[in-house]
Amino acid sequence: MKAISILRMLIVCLAGITLSACTDWMYDDRSGCEHGVWLNFKYDYNLQRADMIDHVGSVGVFVYDEEGSFVTSYIEPNLRSAQPGVYLDLPEGNYRFLAVAQQRAFDELQGGPGANFTWSAPDAGDGMDDFSISLAHQDIGNHLAVVNHDNLPLDTLWHAVSNEPLYVPSEGYAYDTLSLMRDTKSISVSLREIDQPETMDVADYDFFIYHRDLTMAYNHTTHDLEIPADAYTAVYTPYATWNTSDTDAPEARSTAGRTAHADFMTSRLYADGTEEDRARLIIRHRDTNHTVIEADLCNLLGQLRNYDETQRYTLQEFLDRGYDFRLTFFLKGGEWQYVEVSIGILGWSKRIQNVSLD
Repeated sequence: MKAISILRMLIVCLAGITLSACTDWMYDDRSGCEHGVWLNFKYDYNLQRADMIDHVGSVGVFVYDEEGSFVTSYIEPNLRSAQPGVYLDLPEGNYRFLAVAQQRAFDELQGGPGANFTWSAPDAGDGMDDFSISLAHQDIGNHLAVVNHDNLPLDTLWHAVSNEPLYVPSEGYAYDTLSLMRDTKSISVSLREIDQPETMDVADYDFFIYHRDLTMAYNHTTHDLEIPADAYTAVYTPYATWNTSDTDAPEARSTAGRTAHADFMTSRLYADGTEEDRARLIIRHRDTNHTVIEADLCNLLGQLRNYDETQRYTLQEFLDRGYDFRLTFFLKGGEWQYVEVSIGILGWSKRIQNVSLD
């Protein structure tokens, strides 16, 4: 099966689907079209535990029969305007649904720059286990592949899989709600020198995240993904780097220092698996090639789990619910002393000594 961009293939699928006249009444009068499925979506699988479905722009739905074979697909280019939901004209039977969503409308993404997600177009009879999404990359040898982002963040990617088959009657509507999980993660990394803060310069360092997450294969559970045994290791570089100065703050210090910043965006982070599966953050000094930071990224981010006082998560669930992580490393003579880990708008933060992570 030929791998093509999500948005292009979805548009092709849409063009090839023959929908009944029922779709004419999608937003208005539904009389005369009293059969089929109305799908709704929610995005409350997050640390805020709030439905943030307004973050989602476009969604593609893939329909499978009760035997798990692909039937048809449908694109909704603007989920925000799809009220009361996404309508699918399906004959009587039992169906399951797999959905892929992105933040911007598909027409905004078509032909745009940056690293795009691709997928293998399902053929009639293909199983749900055959569906996978890959991140565009360039093979650089040794089973490594660099993600060429054109200095742009990835477009946000979500997915959803229905847990149980839905029965669609020959007369009357069936209704279902799919819960989306965000796959893409924003990770901001900062460096600060303790003794000589004025010497810090982002141009002196190379930043990398290594992770085996180029291809996501969807299994039969709502939120789990599997890493294929032959997966390449993705090499992420920052899509943006810059310095900030203490003099930029309202209360400038007497000795102005600088902080180096690097922003990454990655696909899903996997907490389990073998050591080579897990994400590693590596920062090297360019002149000396000295590795300043090498850390298990998932373990670092997971240090924040004790800040959720109402519900405890496994490390994988915590990483899946979170999406905006920040790490500030403090160096002394070029050696990592401690790190401050924080997350998004929730205000959770924790300072961790390097020795405590051994």
